[in-house]
Amino acid sequence: MDLSFFRRAEQRFASRIAARPDFSMLLASLRTQQAASPTASAQARLSDRAAPSDPIVEILLAGPGWRTAIVAQGGCFHAALARKRAVN
Repeated sequence: MDLSFFRRAEQRFASRIAARPDFSMLLASLRTQQAASPTASAQARLSDRAAPSDPIVEILLAGPGWRTAIVAQGGCFHAALARKRAVN
């Protein structure tokens, strides 16, 4: 097998150095991706209604009320089962 193309590519790009990541750009892209997540959009829908936060959203976003959200969920990720367990 002829692997000389690797040597040619190495020689061609030997003078170039890798671009260093820009920390602020990295943070901006991570925040943008996080804001576009289904969890963030669910939180935005709930906050628009001024309703109490959904416990699952609070747990997944590690919000300030995550401890009470865990208790509200009763160890279950299914909303209907969590409500059923809370009643019993």
